[in-house]
Amino acid sequence: MGQLSLHERYAATIGCRVSIQADLASTTVRWSLGSGAPGGPSRPREGDEVMPFTCHRCRRTMSITVESLAKARLKKRVYIAVGWLLLLSLLVTVPMLVHLGGQTSDENDDSGAAVVGLLFLLSTLGFVLGFTVAALGHKYEGVKKLRYIRPDGRGTVWVKGHRLF
Repeated sequence: MGQLSLHERYAATIGCRVSIQADLASTTVRWSLGSGAPGGPSRPREGDEVMPFTCHRCRRTMSITVESLAKARLKKRVYIAVGWLLLLSLLVTVPMLVHLGGQTSDENDDSGAAVVGLLFLLSTLGFVLGFTVAALGHKYEGVKKLRYIRPDGRGTVWVKGHRLF
């Protein structure tokens, strides 16, 4: 399956924030990227497993949650399938929108405009969400939940200055 395949071993790419430059119209964030070796650690056999690691730049102790190979493959396929179903829904909504949008209606009848507005909204959502969900599905690797590890051993909820790529 080429693009859809995930491997037993994973390599997470972690970004450590180097600098932030804020201008009037934009904000630029520079990241220092680091990843494990291509033949990195193995995925868990079942469920999720929390894997500890140290940031390559600031040496802070963190953890990531890694899904099993079967779970990650299933989620990846579901995301791609839902994305394609949303895109295929355009085969129904766009022709209906064109057909109903070309009809004339009476002055006092607002029901036609409501239906055309609903079809336009559904077509727009199908297009935007379809491409977004399908693209996220192709990028899905089953590595999630980046957390700092506190001195007591528990993970934090917010991770400031780091992110998964």
